[in-house]
Amino acid sequence: MSIVDDNMMNMKWTDVQSAVDGKAIVLFPLGVIEEHGPQLCLGTDIYTAQIVCSAVKEKLEGQGVTAIIAPPFYWGICQSTRGFLGSFNVRMETAQSLVFDILNTLHGFGFKEVYGINAHGDIEQNILLMNSFKAAHEKIGMRARYCFRKEVLHHYGLTGNEEFICPVSPQEIIVSAARENDMHGGDIETAIINKYYPSCVDTDVAKKLPGVSIEPGKEMEWILGGKTKELSANGYIGNPSVYDQVKVEEHIDDTANRYMNAILDKRSRMGVDSNGE
Repeated sequence: MSIVDDNMMNMKWTDVQSAVDGKAIVLFPLGVIEEHGPQLCLGTDIYTAQIVCSAVKEKLEGQGVTAIIAPPFYWGICQSTRGFLGSFNVRMETAQSLVFDILNTLHGFGFKEVYGINAHGDIEQNILLMNSFKAAHEKIGMRARYCFRKEVLHHYGLTGNEEFICPVSPQEIIVSAARENDMHGGDIETAIINKYYPSCVDTDVAKKLPGVSIEPGKEMEWILGGKTKELSANGYIGNPSVYDQVKVEEHIDDTANRYMNAILDKRSRMGVDSNGE
């Protein structure tokens, strides 16, 4: 699987015009380029976002909703891993403006509705993305909606009823056998990349890595960055060695279903039919 498979980058302009004419919604894969431990490639987040977008697109089209996947956005903020080589950082105002410009460009093409699907969880990254989607909604009248986890909305002062937010329900199935939670570069992320982009993961290294967890009360130290190497010298939190025990296909299928349901629910509540009207 290539990052350009099932993506606008691999299409001709006439194909994009056909998608506009067909009133397709846009799925926008979001992430960053950052370290993910010694076993995973720097592009793990954006590859994962593309995988999820492809699965969501298939689910939506099964419900009669045409979708197209935009080129990925991967220049953002690596808050938790900024102490490591390979973690690129862009100023918030720069990244925020760039995301808005991309949404504005899609709007100029004729697309009316876009959903951002993000595979990178840093606080500052979420803030810049929410601000960009909100600006696109308010300034150009686009149905720009950032898909965001329901269980953390309140931390950002959100209710989920905002026009620019598409609330996604939390995962309820268990897909990991690891004792350590995969906060970053653990078994689940390693398993996903191994399944879809096997050349981008070193499984020999992964199998030798010990599980790493953060002491209770120190989670925010990791999330806020600055003390990353003190908490995890190799830049991962979780247990990559048990990646082969992860139920990858179930995980992606469940994730795609939750995003599909969130998008369909948002469209229904906003009075949008399957034709985008």
